[in-house]
Amino acid sequence: MRRAGFALLALVAVAALGMPAGAASRKHEKRAKRAKVHRSPARASAERLVDAAGPIVPPGDPQDPPRTVPPLPSFVSVAAREFSLTLSRPLVGAGSVRVELRNNGEDPHNLVVSPDGTHTPLASFSTLDPGLYERRSVTLAPGRYQLWCSLEGHEAKGMSVTLRVQ
Repeated sequence: MRRAGFALLALVAVAALGMPAGAASRKHEKRAKRAKVHRSPARASAERLVDAAGPIVPPGDPQDPPRTVPPLPSFVSVAAREFSLTLSRPLVGAGSVRVELRNNGEDPHNLVVSPDGTHTPLASFSTLDPGLYERRSVTLAPGRYQLWCSLEGHEAKGMSVTLRVQ
């Protein structure tokens, strides 16, 4: 125990002799400032989360305002490559939907939007060369829609995907 106490005392003495007067407190201030900077964003983000969620009210409280459901997105991007279509989201809101076709493949691709179970086109996109994209607004009622590439053999190879609309 005596050795540990002596070693600790010697360490403190060496540290004190090696630093100019006030250096230890300046070092401590810098560390405290850094700690403050690191904590501030966490507090701010926690406050934003509380603000976004609103106050916590027990269910069934008569003062509980009716909660509104945020609207569903009205944009979907469709990435085309050999031989698949990938949606940026599987669900969008009914009404005017902005559909984007991005050809991320090496071959030309196009896109047709039709009600699920049919090949009746509601909207058709141009055949795009690799690296190009096209955006188009399509009015969609609630239901399921098939998005597919109509180039010969592409749908059969897997270039088809279902989009849900609510």
